[in-house]
Amino acid sequence: MVEEIRPAAPSGPGRLAGLLPAVLAVWGFVGVYLLQLGIEAGAAGHRRERLMQELAYFPSGRAVRLVTAEYRELASDFIWLTAIDYYGRHQETDRRYEWLGHIFGILTTLDERFIGAYHFGAITLAWDARKPHEAVRLLYSGMKANPLDWRLPFDAGFVNYMLLRDYRTAARLFEIASRLPDAWSVVARWAPYVAAKGGDIETARRMWRDVYYSTENRKLRELVIRQLRSLRLEEALAELQSAVERFREETGRLPRNVAELAVRGYVGELPDEPFGGEFYLDGERVRSTTPLNRRN
Repeated sequence: MVEEIRPAAPSGPGRLAGLLPAVLAVWGFVGVYLLQLGIEAGAAGHRRERLMQELAYFPSGRAVRLVTAEYRELASDFIWLTAIDYYGRHQETDRRYEWLGHIFGILTTLDERFIGAYHFGAITLAWDARKPHEAVRLLYSGMKANPLDWRLPFDAGFVNYMLLRDYRTAARLFEIASRLPDAWSVVARWAPYVAAKGGDIETARRMWRDVYYSTENRKLRELVIRQLRSLRLEEALAELQSAVERFREETGRLPRNVAELAVRGYVGELPDEPFGGEFYLDGERVRSTTPLNRRN
């Protein structure tokens, strides 16, 4: 007897139906974000207002976390793409990052284990947005959620050393990082080294190189290259300034221009300006034609 094939009984809402609220929630605020930018794109007179408000309507990380429930990984992927887009767009235009911390706050609230978000967020907040204290707070929240990950105290030590000039705290954080599982072998030497070499350019250069080789993130590597060039510029300015002061002591006057320092033997040759600009004398100070916003 042929078994009768019966139509399947109606079932309850499937996985897709359960996923729908999360998708709508995430796409809701991402859609508003894109729509708002499109509407205001032609309003040049309100550019500043747009920059200040473009993420104001993004909900907090806690609100998104409640709405997305078990689909937080999906939501965090959307926010990660938004963060990269926001950073890249402003890095290539006005270099203003008012809402960068807000985005990474949402992202790391959604996914507390997303180490790459803490790392990228902290470095860009500290150097591009010039908010090192906010960067350290982000890293400390990451350390609380991920107490065995060495990269977070390392990054916090890095910001404390480079920008906050808090060498004691930096050394303590490097020591903590060196004791955690899978830490770079090089981290162990940073703790005593930074305490002894506070503010040393060569130490800063080595640490930036370590950051460069620790990431595959193209934007972060571009930031590292800019910082390495800034260190070279800082060295060149210091060398030329020292030559100007020796020149004045020995001749009783200032040099006519920077080139005279080389002509008179106070420098072997003029150093290259790493950003493609030129060195010049502004009174008794040596300066570069490269504007500050191109160096950072």
